[in-house]
Amino acid sequence: MGNCVKNIVQLRQFKTIGIPSMSVKKRPKILSADQTSRHIVRSARKAFLNTLANPNDAALAGWPSTSMVTAVTHWDGSPVLMLSDIAYHAQNIQADNRSALMFDGTAGLANPQEGPRVSVVGRLKKTNDKKLHARFLNRHPGARLYAGFGDFNFYKMTVEKFHFVGGFARAVWINKRKALLAKSDWSEIADNEQGIIYHMNADHGDALRLYGTNLLGKRGKHWLMIGIDPEGCDLKCGQNIHRLNFDKLNTTSAEIRKTLVDLVAQAKKS
Repeated sequence: MGNCVKNIVQLRQFKTIGIPSMSVKKRPKILSADQTSRHIVRSARKAFLNTLANPNDAALAGWPSTSMVTAVTHWDGSPVLMLSDIAYHAQNIQADNRSALMFDGTAGLANPQEGPRVSVVGRLKKTNDKKLHARFLNRHPGARLYAGFGDFNFYKMTVEKFHFVGGFARAVWINKRKALLAKSDWSEIADNEQGIIYHMNADHGDALRLYGTNLLGKRGKHWLMIGIDPEGCDLKCGQNIHRLNFDKLNTTSAEIRKTLVDLVAQAKKS
C-alpha cells in the first residue's frame, strides 16, 4: 500500500511540476513525463542494454548482463538496435528476449542524480523493416560498413513500460499505451521520412543552418537533417547530433512542412 501511495504522489508531482524542455533556444516548454521520456530516448546515440545471461553459460546463467549499444527510435518512440549474432548480448536475447535499455539525459550536470533518465523495458525482436534500417543507418553511418554482414540484424523493442526518473525523488512508471505514439500518429511520416530528409538536405540547407544556430544555439555551418518523426527532427553538424523538438505533434507530411516553414520564420526572428 505504501508503494502505491508513493507512486500516486510522484505522478501528481509530474503533472503539476512538469519537465522543462530547453531544446529550442528561448523557447522553453513544459513537457509531460511521457513526452520527456521519448525526448531523451530520441536524443540518445547510445544506450546501456541489460539482458539475462543465457542458460548455456553455466557460470552466469540467469544473471543480468550489461553492454553499451548504439540506438535509434522507431517513429512511435520504441528503441531500435543493430546487433551481431555472435555478440554475447545477442546470444542472450536469442535465449530470452526480455531486456531493458537505459537512456541517460544527465549530460553536463554537476550532479547526475538530479537529471532525467529513462529505462525502457520490453522484448527485443528482429525486424526486417527496410525503412527502420535506413533510419538507423542515417543516424549511425559508420554501421553501413558491416550492416550487410550475415551475422548482423536489426532489433526493435516491443515495449512494456518506460521508467522515467526526472531527478531526486521524482520517478514514475509509464505504460506502453502512453509511452508510445499511436500508429495513426506516425505511419504517414514513416512512409515519407526519407523523401523529406532528401528534400531538406538538397534544397534547404540554409533553413537547417538557421534551426541549428538560431533555434538550438549551436555553432557550425554545414547542417544535415538525418531523421524526422511526429515530435521533432534530428540534425547533424560535423560529428554532433542535436534534437529539435516540435511544439506540437505533427501526424502528416503537410503538418511537417508547415512546422518546418514556421520554424524558419521563428529562427529569423531569434
